[in-house]
Amino acid sequence: MAAAVVAFLAYLVIEVPVISPPLGGGVLSFYLPDGSIEFIGPIHSPSLPRPFITQYWTSALAGAAIVLCVDALAVSAAWVGRSRQGSRDLEEPPPGRPSPLRLERVPPRVALITGAASLTLFVVLLSQGHALWVPVLFAILPWLPLLAVEAIWKYEHYGLWSVFGVITLLQVGHMGEHTTQVTQLLLYDGQLASSHGVFGQLDFETVHFVWDSLIWLSLGSLLYRFGRGNRWLWVAFAAASLHEVEHFYLFWLYNEDPFVYVHGGWAGIMGSGGLIGSPLDRPYLHFTYNVIVTVPMVLAFWDQTKRVSDRHAVRRKPVAESAPAAS
Repeated sequence: MAAAVVAFLAYLVIEVPVISPPLGGGVLSFYLPDGSIEFIGPIHSPSLPRPFITQYWTSALAGAAIVLCVDALAVSAAWVGRSRQGSRDLEEPPPGRPSPLRLERVPPRVALITGAASLTLFVVLLSQGHALWVPVLFAILPWLPLLAVEAIWKYEHYGLWSVFGVITLLQVGHMGEHTTQVTQLLLYDGQLASSHGVFGQLDFETVHFVWDSLIWLSLGSLLYRFGRGNRWLWVAFAAASLHEVEHFYLFWLYNEDPFVYVHGGWAGIMGSGGLIGSPLDRPYLHFTYNVIVTVPMVLAFWDQTKRVSDRHAVRRKPVAESAPAAS
């Protein structure tokens, strides 16, 4: 998978350079109540001289220091939690053989009906020529009550494992949004104006910063409960921390100096033309960040699921199987 991602990115960098819309030339934006402007996605404008782009390197270091401090607290809490890993993993053992990844509360026929309704809404709305986000949103809506009922039931029987699952599912959806964006760049010859993913209206710094901060903090919190023996969770947390440094700097620059942000600062730290820089334009860089967060996160959840399933299976064994026969 890593080799495939690297090859795909290499092709994009060489053959599909990102072409950002010029400032004032089709850039989506809107005014906030305080009079400030929110720009939808990166824009292209004449770049400032290099010293202007790199003048805020101390802010990037400050962001890294804040992330490291929070990481130290998370690691300390996880270390303390190692001695408490034997605490309850469930409130009440589920009936029968545990199958955490299957629907256990919602009947399969309800899931089939929901899937049919979701597909119908998607096809009908897409055929009517709506923007892509409209059919996708209405295709998701029928699933929300079903997933809420199933998640609550699993929380009652599997504890925090269900929260881990919800967070992982949300991050996979976020990864899908970045994958859609780079696919659009491939289809539209790098034209960023036509490549903002499915929900392009949310492609601005505030949303990116809030989302990635929540994922980072959630992974740090999960370390306390699931960190012991789950190496992929540690890898995901380290990758999310690296990603958070990038968004911390971008969010600060976006609010502190919009002029520099618009004139090249939106490349961030590791983006092409950024503070440090790399061959990756910003969309490709953040696609990479999300890959190195999402893949180990899914693997960590898979490993934890096997542990939960095995532990619950043992707890469901009849007492007669484990107790010695009476003489």
